[in-house]
Amino acid sequence: MEIFKQTQNISKNPIKPIGIVLHHSAGSYLGSVSWCLDPKSKVSYHCIVDLNGDRTVLAKDNQRAWHAGKSSFKGKSDCNSFMLGISVSGDTNTRRLTDFEIDSVAEWCVSKMRSLNINFDNITTHREISPGRKSDVSIQAEKAIKDKILYLFNQFS
Repeated sequence: MEIFKQTQNISKNPIKPIGIVLHHSAGSYLGSVSWCLDPKSKVSYHCIVDLNGDRTVLAKDNQRAWHAGKSSFKGKSDCNSFMLGISVSGDTNTRRLTDFEIDSVAEWCVSKMRSLNINFDNITTHREISPGRKSDVSIQAEKAIKDKILYLFNQFS
């Protein structure tokens, strides 16, 4: 199931996404959705995925969400200005993703890859775009998600 709840935690200038950043929120699913809807948090993702694979979309693809902070990707800084952000709940460094989460994140990513012409090489992690500052998602979670993305993308191409 996917629902849309527009967050106020976005910038006015639209973006043209060229990539996707994989995150974990460290908090619970409902708590993370609530936090991203609270203007005081100054945090948002385009999408948050629950343990059972349910998704809450918080920002449209052309809206600049506030998920990356100080970051750079392939020599370009401010990833919020050109990357989508998707998060699972909890801490992937202390727990394994469920199959439902992996499937849901991968399906969402493949959909964005197709609709926005995003290359697989432009799917990255918060850990990679903010080295030394962030540790999400874990290497294990990243591998599981990317393996599933490749499987789905190649299966239906």
